[in-house]
Amino acid sequence: MQRWLIPTLALFVFAAFAFPARAEGVIAVTANKFTNNFPTRLLFQIAARSPARISKIALTVQVDGQTSSSRYLPEFTPDVQVDTSYEWNIQRNYVPPGVSGQFWWMLQDDAGNQLQTPKQNFRVEDSAQTWQKLANNKLAFYWYAGGDGFGRGLFDRAVEAISYLEKDTGVTVDQQVQIWIYGNRADFFRALGPGARDWTGGRALPEYGIILINVEPGALEWGKAATAHELTHIIIHERIRGPLGSISMPQWMDEGLAVYYETIPNKLDGQFSGPLKRAIDSNTLLSLRSISGNFPSNGNDASLAYGEGFSVVDFIIRRYGASKLAQLLQAFKAGGDFDDIFKQVLNVDTDGLENLWRKDIGAKPREVAPRVRVAPSPMPTFGLSTDPFVAPSPTPQAVALNATPAPAPASEPRAPEPIVISCGNAFAFAALAFFGAMRARNYFGRG
Repeated sequence: MQRWLIPTLALFVFAAFAFPARAEGVIAVTANKFTNNFPTRLLFQIAARSPARISKIALTVQVDGQTSSSRYLPEFTPDVQVDTSYEWNIQRNYVPPGVSGQFWWMLQDDAGNQLQTPKQNFRVEDSAQTWQKLANNKLAFYWYAGGDGFGRGLFDRAVEAISYLEKDTGVTVDQQVQIWIYGNRADFFRALGPGARDWTGGRALPEYGIILINVEPGALEWGKAATAHELTHIIIHERIRGPLGSISMPQWMDEGLAVYYETIPNKLDGQFSGPLKRAIDSNTLLSLRSISGNFPSNGNDASLAYGEGFSVVDFIIRRYGASKLAQLLQAFKAGGDFDDIFKQVLNVDTDGLENLWRKDIGAKPREVAPRVRVAPSPMPTFGLSTDPFVAPSPTPQAVALNATPAPAPASEPRAPEPIVISCGNAFAFAALAFFGAMRARNYFGRG
């Protein structure tokens, strides 16, 4: 009896452990597929069978760089054999080329058996173009028009901008940034998705670490400045995040940094230096407090605001050193009242900084009225966004952030144009007004 008892007990123990594994293996996946149809849709498909009716199916998608995943419940008819799919409509839920991630399915049948498929990688590609690529550990650069010299020129400028930005601000690029250069306007707008205005020349999406820019092969110098400007925004917005919003710093500083790193050595474009000089001469400079939030909607004042932002950033670096600029950025990341941060790092508040700067550039000091202290309120996100653009109207409305106005066609003579990102709602209207004027002269900028 003992001779049979031990094998029998062993058989029961084996069955107890083997049964759950067999139960989970009852559901069998017969097809599991991802199809990239950019710029219209991403398609996730699955087919499976089970002895019991499959009654629940869920898809989970995790995009690289995002902290949370998304769960979708596709429609299907419960049965012992199922075949269903989930369509990610890019026109409604935009993602740019270069986005990657993982997806997996969870299935359950009426007998209680469950199956989670292994995680599979996916990547969104714009396969309409034959892309060339240059890359290092911080930057992946894609282009398809203009030849090797064109692509290398933009890539080298981007690498240079990253190096200068890291050295001056202490902000490091830990995750590779992708830049996609479209050499044709129709291709560019096809990739942008719905809502972009016809003056748009570039868009950055910090949440993905991706930049799209329309640079014609004949506009290399404009492309260099636009690439550096976009990179500055995306790096600052990715790395300097405060508790009061996506980024909690004065807008004159946010935009001033982006304009400052457009060129090396740092030089202010004539589009902004002219209004700045005229304002100094006529004592009509905008106060720094007035441009700590949204920039003015008036085109001339908006250009002046960008010029002032560049000039103040330049002054801080020259007077206090790049190390103090780095300390300011870290302090803004921690959050707090702007005046407290300036006092902490520079020993002056906003008004004190302004008058030191005014003296440095030869402007008259500004009389400062007594201020009532108020608690800081959350700042708006100054980063780029994929929110739909709002058509211009006589009454200013909110528009999408971060659309870079593009230059006029190279075949037309023109004055220098701004290489800027309209990160504030007001400046978007200034850009629209500016390019509306260009229309009247029959040359139109990229947007």
